[in-house]
Amino acid sequence: MDYTIDNNARLFDELLHVLNTHQNEPGAIEALEDLKAAKVNYVQRSIDHMMNCLVLALHDLIVHPPSEALQSDLKSVIDRFYRAALPGPKLSELSRQYEASGGKPLSVEEILQEVNERRGTSR
Repeated sequence: MDYTIDNNARLFDELLHVLNTHQNEPGAIEALEDLKAAKVNYVQRSIDHMMNCLVLALHDLIVHPPSEALQSDLKSVIDRFYRAALPGPKLSELSRQYEASGGKPLSVEEILQEVNERRGTSR
């Protein structure tokens, strides 16, 4: 089961919580409202509108630079999402373990051949 939608909605919720906590800071309430709209549009799969709302939220935070506390809280939420949702660091660690155990990294040609074989399109 794919939890991407739930994970992304949770990210919205955590960012909204942070902005709500800091709502008395300049630009935070505007960013909060724009991010709420972005989440609604995301849940409704209106990606174009979601992107516009995200740009508005970022604009609010650029025009009114956040305090160090707000920056730290936003960074914390983004870092947790990054570590949990994005496979980059996990794949790098698996690759290091594979090589340490004697595994040979594949060349680009070998990777493409493997992909073609799995898709049933190899020559």
